[in-house]
Amino acid sequence: MTSSRTWPAWLVCLLAAMIEGFDIQSMGVAAPRMLPALHLSPGQAGWAFSASLIGLMVGASFGGVIADRVGRRPVLTVSVAAFGVFSLVTALASGFAPLLVVRFLTGLGLGGAMPMLIALASERASPARKATMVALIAGGMPLGGAVAGLVARTPAALDDWRTIFLVGGLVPLVVAPLLYLVLPVGRPDRADHRPGAAAGALFGAGRWPATACIWVSYALVALTLHLLLNWLPTLMVARGLPTGFAFLVSTLFNLGGASGGLAFGAVVDRLGARGPLLAGFAGLAVALVLMAGAGGQAPIAILAFTAGFLLMGGQFTLYGLTPPYYPAAVRATGVGAAVAAGRVGSIFGPLAAAELIGGGASGAAVVGALVPVVVVAGAVAVGLTFFAKPTD
Repeated sequence: MTSSRTWPAWLVCLLAAMIEGFDIQSMGVAAPRMLPALHLSPGQAGWAFSASLIGLMVGASFGGVIADRVGRRPVLTVSVAAFGVFSLVTALASGFAPLLVVRFLTGLGLGGAMPMLIALASERASPARKATMVALIAGGMPLGGAVAGLVARTPAALDDWRTIFLVGGLVPLVVAPLLYLVLPVGRPDRADHRPGAAAGALFGAGRWPATACIWVSYALVALTLHLLLNWLPTLMVARGLPTGFAFLVSTLFNLGGASGGLAFGAVVDRLGARGPLLAGFAGLAVALVLMAGAGGQAPIAILAFTAGFLLMGGQFTLYGLTPPYYPAAVRATGVGAAVAAGRVGSIFGPLAAAELIGGGASGAAVVGALVPVVVVAGAVAVGLTFFAKPTD
């Protein structure tokens, strides 16, 4: 990539990440009006939230492998365009079954995007700024989520929840051609297509403990993140707080995530990952305990921002750590497998909340149940930093 095209490429990658973040948050901010409009029970809502995440898991699993063979630009472009089409179709869903199908297809369309964005950012950043640049691109996800929260507060969206998905579908169709025009192909010069090459890259040469830590930490962090992204507005409304404030809490959570990702990236580039990961996950556990017991709007707003700051700061640090563990020829495959592991957690997060709420658990109890998950995620993430990285 020439220097004259570096910043346009960073910008379209950021926009692509924002598109994924908008979609992930769109179900959460649409839920207070969508669920009663479509007559969905809490259990059905959990599956509706998770349907796109199942699609994202499948897309991430295969997208990286395909990208290592044909190049990242065409796969990324097609992924974003397909997502836009199916997001528009979401606005036409009239019941539980159609909603499940279209949300799965929406996730499938965009599933391969994030592994390629992480790989592109990691490969094209200087060693001194690698974590910062990966965090910058990944920070598009919470920024997109914040935009979804703002769109949900507009008069049009308050009047009709379908507006959120119409906006979320039109923007990707504009961005997809820009991705193809601006990005390089992004294919390693010596891609290894031999049978078993991907499995060898993930588990061979003594890398299986690092891969295990990456997958477990990704899964547990994603479980926590997607439970909060999807259910936080509904949990706030269930506690008797105004709907507008519930959307504000969601926006603050995402803004905290974007700023936390950049802050963690800058610190990690200077000090290494171990200390920031340890402090970040410990602070997140404390923030969740306090949020579970908070009563006023101001404390909840501050804690939502703090939780987003620490949670996504830790997640983006993991994004920056992952690519160097895998050889360049199969790097997108390695990152794709890691993101797919995260999608497993993201699927179970909304479903777990649905089960807890369906069983009579309060919003505070749901948030409090995340604390041990965060503690284990932090321990495994810190453990990853003790494993050596391969050289290409």
